[in-house]
Amino acid sequence: MKKIVTSKFFVLGLAIFMVISIFGTSLAPAGTIFAEAGVSTGLDESSDAAAQAERINVADATYTAAEFILKGGVQSDWQAIGLAQAGYKLPAGYRLALEKKVKDAEGIFANVTDYARIVLAVRAVGADPTNFGGSGTTSGYNLIEKIYNHDKISGQTLNNPVYALLALDSGKYNIPYNAKWTADKLIAEILSKQNQDGGFALTTGASEPDMTAIALTALAAHKLNPEAYTAGLQAVSWLSNAQDSHGGYGDSAESAAQAILGLTSFGVDPSGLEYTKNKVNLIGNLLSYRLADGSFAHSRGGSSNILATEQGLQALVAYNLLYKGSNSKLYDFSKSSVQNALIYAPVTVEGPKSTLAQGYGYASNVLGALEKLALQTNLPITNPSGAYVTGIGNIPAGSYGGYDGWMYAVSRNSQWINPDVGMSDFALKDSDQVLVYYAGDDTKLVGSVTVSKASLKEGDSFTVVVTSKTWKWDAVTNTSSPVTAKASGVQVQIGNRIVTTNAKGEALFSGNVPAGDYKLTVTGYREGKAPSIAKYTQDLKVIPKNVTASLTVEGPQGLIGEGTLKASNALEALQQLGLSNDFKVDITKSSYGNFVSGIHGVTQGLYDGWWSFVVWRSGEWIYPSVGMDAFELQESDRVLVYYAGETTQVVDTAVVSSAQPKPGEAFTVTVSQKKWVWNKDTFTSDPVTSPAAGVQVLIGDQKAITNAKGVAAFDQGLPANTYTIIVTGYAKDSVPSVARYTQSLNIASDVIAPVKATATISVVGDNKKGTILNSTTVSLKEGETAYSLLISQLGDKVVSSGNAGSKYVKSIDGLSEFDGGPSSGWKYKTNRDADPSISADSYILENGDLLYWYYSSGE
Repeated sequence: MKKIVTSKFFVLGLAIFMVISIFGTSLAPAGTIFAEAGVSTGLDESSDAAAQAERINVADATYTAAEFILKGGVQSDWQAIGLAQAGYKLPAGYRLALEKKVKDAEGIFANVTDYARIVLAVRAVGADPTNFGGSGTTSGYNLIEKIYNHDKISGQTLNNPVYALLALDSGKYNIPYNAKWTADKLIAEILSKQNQDGGFALTTGASEPDMTAIALTALAAHKLNPEAYTAGLQAVSWLSNAQDSHGGYGDSAESAAQAILGLTSFGVDPSGLEYTKNKVNLIGNLLSYRLADGSFAHSRGGSSNILATEQGLQALVAYNLLYKGSNSKLYDFSKSSVQNALIYAPVTVEGPKSTLAQGYGYASNVLGALEKLALQTNLPITNPSGAYVTGIGNIPAGSYGGYDGWMYAVSRNSQWINPDVGMSDFALKDSDQVLVYYAGDDTKLVGSVTVSKASLKEGDSFTVVVTSKTWKWDAVTNTSSPVTAKASGVQVQIGNRIVTTNAKGEALFSGNVPAGDYKLTVTGYREGKAPSIAKYTQDLKVIPKNVTASLTVEGPQGLIGEGTLKASNALEALQQLGLSNDFKVDITKSSYGNFVSGIHGVTQGLYDGWWSFVVWRSGEWIYPSVGMDAFELQESDRVLVYYAGETTQVVDTAVVSSAQPKPGEAFTVTVSQKKWVWNKDTFTSDPVTSPAAGVQVLIGDQKAITNAKGVAAFDQGLPANTYTIIVTGYAKDSVPSVARYTQSLNIASDVIAPVKATATISVVGDNKKGTILNSTTVSLKEGETAYSLLISQLGDKVVSSGNAGSKYVKSIDGLSEFDGGPSSGWKYKTNRDADPSISADSYILENGDLLYWYYSSGE
């Protein structure tokens, strides 16, 4: 299809693309590039807005737009594509949500544009769209085949062939010659829609900037096709001719963004003279929609708009790629820039007297991370050579008249690295932590901080031992070797208590730290000198001495006592219960420690048995490896003390089916039991679960014995009432086969108002964070999910991303994914499912459910 364009621009375009044909398909931007020097918006050269816009550069605008999106969570595939091509590492939860979307749909979507968008997103996460959404045993879905054999491309809107072509060009795929849609067929379909003026429309009618731009983006990969090349040149010309006096296309950030995408894909500089109108070029026009938080508005003066922001990010990324001379086709992942090169690194800047800044920065090297933090916190940095930082926050090197100045170190896998290169040359890796600090010739780093007690309670006396680390140059090997020593004379602060370490690096705290969450801080500030040690902090939790716990004592033939009380350890709880329930507890001392030898007259040795205990915590039984006096209780622990022998087990679950029996309706109770078997290789007791065969299940006045599969059948059902399920394994003149276990059961009649459904939720972080939400029983709303219940209890302490059906919890109470390692993050489980395979906002809770949210290291 031939088009004739008579404008002067077309002649210029031919000259430009003669250069392309000689030097390759990436045309270097002409003139002063905005990404380096800034460009005027041209709206009003004398206005403050124009002056501010001139100081903004594309790199900063790209970073702040990406940061804005990442803080809110990746909400769309287009955001993910822009972030990936900018070099950002996409959150693990995004890929999981993408896989779930494809699996749930069984690889079938309504529109070819859906397939195209998902194909591009799959490429963004570094996966293969010809085999995506499978498992270790099953193949994934071939989304590319769904495009080239799609039967609803022709006769639809122009979006269909355009996005289909972009998807097929996103990588190197084997497309059969007899496919319904090859690249050539799609190009022909697109060209058939081009208007005489060189532009394109969604369906028919006048040419539109957005459609002309996206069509140009698709055609850009096919310059060797003469007709596609000519049509692309005409679209390039149309985009120049259609610009208004503000350098854009009406009051629309998205139109400017799409035009930038199209032009950069075709190798044309959108900040060049051809795209400058009234001193305003396309880049400046796009930035006129930029807001202070880094996002973009749809129209000038408007509020943040998610579509404008994601398209603005894509346009800025494409322009940066063009400027760098790399592949500027944003949707082409076959020869893309390095994927996920940027690391989300925590950065701390420690001055000689205080912390100057702390936060996170996406960067590939230390200097980039520092610069990103400085941008966020308005922290001035002096870096005259581009490689050596001579001042931060108005504190220049040499402030104390010696060889003092700014240094940096990186903590990797909990070990300090002493870099032998400049900040800009130190490549970051996942989980790196950056420390930039002011140092003198004797300033050291904190090597380790050790607290003498693993679990601190209020009133405890404890010692904090601090070691220092520095590096000594070896003239023989020409290397720096680490030297560790006791850090004497430094200050350790916990709350308002400050203790100076002695010659052994010890700081003694004599029982004067109340319960609470603290930042343990180590400093070595000195008057008139650089610090002796760089400031260091870590979390410290001091728990109340006594916590609320429940305790049940089960003898060989029946219940001895139960109750809820406050205590610090399991033995103390047992002794308190004995006093309140009037039974005696016998304690025997031995070389191995104290142990319970008798309760209520039942002494060790009876039926060759002994007293044992387990603890229900965080949704599962714990079999302690220490005695009762050494087992520290946590809030809401449930302690079971029981008389046991070699064969005695504890009931793990008792599952009623159906879950809500009706009056007179037959039902079953399936009982599982748990024991712990010593593992001589790991020196641990490993849990083993099995059906509880031959145990008695009592409900009201009905009894049943479980079969070999642990199933007890109640064929006659029960009248409407609230019951207690009692599971026992009593045996005459012997220890029980299982410790007595109870669980409530409600059988409701149709005429009786149903009992309000409830569930119990708890939230536990990592070892440092500890328990965030103690076990709390709450009423369930209709359709309540594992996610909605979490939100109802913790509100804005929860940070999540994703759409309905694919919610992903990124952070709870400040503890975020990746804080504990590259695979760490938040997970959930219930008493019905130890590893749910669906999103938390799709998991419907049932009456009596135990919901447990926990932080996993991913290992």
